[in-house]
Amino acid sequence: MFKKFFQATLAVVTLSSALPASAAVILSSDFTGTSGDASNVTWTENDVSVTNTLDPQDSSLNSLDLFSNSTDMFAVDHNIHNSGDWFVDIVVSASSLIQDIVFDTLSLDVSIFNNSGNLQTAQRDLSFSLEIFDGLTSVFSDTIDVFNGNVSGAGFVPTENIEFDLLGLILDGGDDYTFRLTASGTGGGNNAGFDNFLLSGTSTALPSVSVSAPGSLVMLVMSLLMLAFRTRK
Repeated sequence: MFKKFFQATLAVVTLSSALPASAAVILSSDFTGTSGDASNVTWTENDVSVTNTLDPQDSSLNSLDLFSNSTDMFAVDHNIHNSGDWFVDIVVSASSLIQDIVFDTLSLDVSIFNNSGNLQTAQRDLSFSLEIFDGLTSVFSDTIDVFNGNVSGAGFVPTENIEFDLLGLILDGGDDYTFRLTASGTGGGNNAGFDNFLLSGTSTALPSVSVSAPGSLVMLVMSLLMLAFRTRK
């Protein structure tokens, strides 16, 4: 009897402790086929949806173009030193079929370009900022200094991978966040862009109504009590 009790208890404990969630890629894109504009970005979406059109803008909310020769990346034709910062908003909507998403990190490869849309051969000043909005309320903000100042010399690599730690930011099912990426820099002319966008986190399924671990535990206890009663008889 104790063997059966142990086996049944182990099964219920395993069921009740299993988390209905899995760490995964929530949203990603390598911007394949993006050239000249970003009106048809292809995304990999898991438990979220996002618009296929990205509209980079300057501080006056004027729409900007992408370099047509810098394919497969989001390279904005806008000199951030001479003409100021640019930003782009990415609206991420969580599926109503999940309970929530606990975000982990947002990473991307950022690059600097010359005014012809080719990768720079000398270092320029570049910072990338991430601000996340819940409606009109800012819930996250961080800035990474990617390249610091004008530096010439052999061996410079104009592309750098950066990562924002989202500190367990939670997006409830059915809600949305606006992810705003801003490129800025001073000193020396340069343009900027990014590639290999990767938003990771953990999606949690809605609590199941038909299969409840606590309910299963109650049924197990009642069954074991009935089994013990019959054995004693």
